[in-house]
Amino acid sequence: MALDQLNELTSGRKYEGYREKTDGPMAVLAFVFLVAWSARIIGFLYFDATTRHALEAIQIAIWVVFLADLIIRTVLSEKSWRYVWTHPLDVIAVLLPAARPLKILSVFAQGTSLLSSGGRMKTIQAVVLSTVLLLWIGSVWVLSAEREVADSAINTFGDALWWAFVTVTTVGYGDYAPVSVTGRLVAGGMMLLGIALLGVVTASVAAWFVSITSGEEDEQRDDEAEERDAAARAESRAREEALAERIAHLEAKIDVLLAHGETPDAIKGERRKPGSAGGGPAH
Repeated sequence: MALDQLNELTSGRKYEGYREKTDGPMAVLAFVFLVAWSARIIGFLYFDATTRHALEAIQIAIWVVFLADLIIRTVLSEKSWRYVWTHPLDVIAVLLPAARPLKILSVFAQGTSLLSSGGRMKTIQAVVLSTVLLLWIGSVWVLSAEREVADSAINTFGDALWWAFVTVTTVGYGDYAPVSVTGRLVAGGMMLLGIALLGVVTASVAAWFVSITSGEEDEQRDDEAEERDAAARAESRAREEALAERIAHLEAKIDVLLAHGETPDAIKGERRKPGSAGGGPAH
């Protein structure tokens, strides 16, 4: 039992070490994959066959790296089946060639989450980046699926980008709609992600307003506390000045009495009541 726990702890440390070292390079590779994939799809009519084949070769090479990364992470994870179960996008993107763009979204999501947790990226910035990335991937993906379909109205990147905006914002004008199976699957995923992003944006805006309101209330409370502290300090200074004035007045009286030749003992004697000291009256 103890040996199993030690093995799990060791494998967990290995996984964390591997993840920390490879998350950055994987994000860079995902960006390169996105550029090569986008260039090949958008510039399909403008690039020659050699350029298209080179871009596709870059994609295949990066996909092999993604496959190796998935295998290594699964092996180093404490529970391999659990890692596969909790990372469905990575598994689908590696197994299905048509779903490879999902790997880009997965890697960038992990990167923005890491930056947000580390304090280097605010939540609203992460939301904006995720929205732009979703629009771009959805546009290129649906263009790849629809450009060779005869009955499709989405034939250019401009059409695809406009369709992505309309779909993510859940407006749904209907002027452009995918007709292929892949295009409709992409549309369904973008609809769901669009609803989720709108919810995140709404929550972020609400949290921003709440932070402003709470900030004003905190500032008001701080001002009130500062005013109370200032009043307490003023009252304390007034008491100190009054006490100092009384002490100075008493010292002045003592100086006057001493100037008339009266000693402190004499002063004390005058203040004694008759018969209070030295015994009773003389007979």
